[in-house]
Amino acid sequence: MKYFYKEKEIRNKNDWKKAFCSAYSGTSDDYHWKEGRSAERLAEDFMGKNAQGEETMVNMVKEIYKAKNVVLGKAEIERASKFDEYPRPRKQDLAIWGNADGKKIFICIEAKVDEAFGSKTISQQRKYVNGLKENNQPTEADKRLQGLVEDFLGGDEKNNGHLRYQLLYYLAGSFKDEKGDADIIFMPVIVYQPDFYSRQQVKKNHEAYCQFMKALGFDEQNSIEESIIQDIYYKKLTINNITKEVYCCYIVKKC
Repeated sequence: MKYFYKEKEIRNKNDWKKAFCSAYSGTSDDYHWKEGRSAERLAEDFMGKNAQGEETMVNMVKEIYKAKNVVLGKAEIERASKFDEYPRPRKQDLAIWGNADGKKIFICIEAKVDEAFGSKTISQQRKYVNGLKENNQPTEADKRLQGLVEDFLGGDEKNNGHLRYQLLYYLAGSFKDEKGDADIIFMPVIVYQPDFYSRQQVKKNHEAYCQFMKALGFDEQNSIEESIIQDIYYKKLTINNITKEVYCCYIVKKC
């Protein structure tokens, strides 16, 4: 598998760091990149000395989709998944294109240690965009939020306001990516667990994740015994007459 950032090939972990920092702040160094945090752990998992990330993704597809033949091709770091007409795309930590038993697949990875799923719930995002409008600040964030609620929540913002906005954003970017010709979408959240991680925050994240999947009507699948793959969810989603199979899961890695 070859890795890229905006068509430039990433050949090692240092290249990955530069790409990440450039995507975050346009510099070659950024405070978001820290040893043991999610971005650095993801790079280590896929390009470190004992890299296992690619193998994990192949096994994930084989185990939860029951595929026999899985081939991963191009991967893109900080993939800008444009999913609507508004300027700001969803940034995927790592996006991978491939094939499973003749079906095109798209894997969108969200890496975590104990970082929360964003700072806002859907209700808080609504309050935020309303505040911008009340202060006459130009924004299209309200239109984006309305579109996401209509597409994925059946327009029911009131009863889903407690869900994490970042997860809704993550789902939309993965499903509607502008190169989204894949038949099957995989959305693994990879949780890395160094010694210093906050168990309390990890627990909150896990609860928010499961709550989101169940609220959106994803069917919970049986977890795989003796595997790092946990909390498997599945739904055949149809948005604007486009239907795709979506598999979501938690993958926990101690490091």
